[in-house]
Amino acid sequence: MGGPAGLTEREVEVLRLVAIGLSNDDIARRLVVSPRTVHTHLRALFAKLGVSTRAAAAHEASLLNLL
Repeated sequence: MGGPAGLTEREVEVLRLVAIGLSNDDIARRLVVSPRTVHTHLRALFAKLGVSTRAAAAHEASLLNLL
């Protein structure tokens, strides 16, 4: 089942962590994945949300009540 804005469960996790200000390296450590995997998730969720910055993504997370 898809999440808000068509995000996957993992993309929602990454988005929440971006919104609290974690770096890609910090997110990777928290989720036990590589920083490259985090980057891939970010590219996908940016596209789905129609944003191009971490700040804009964090704003969208707030609008989607993900925080």
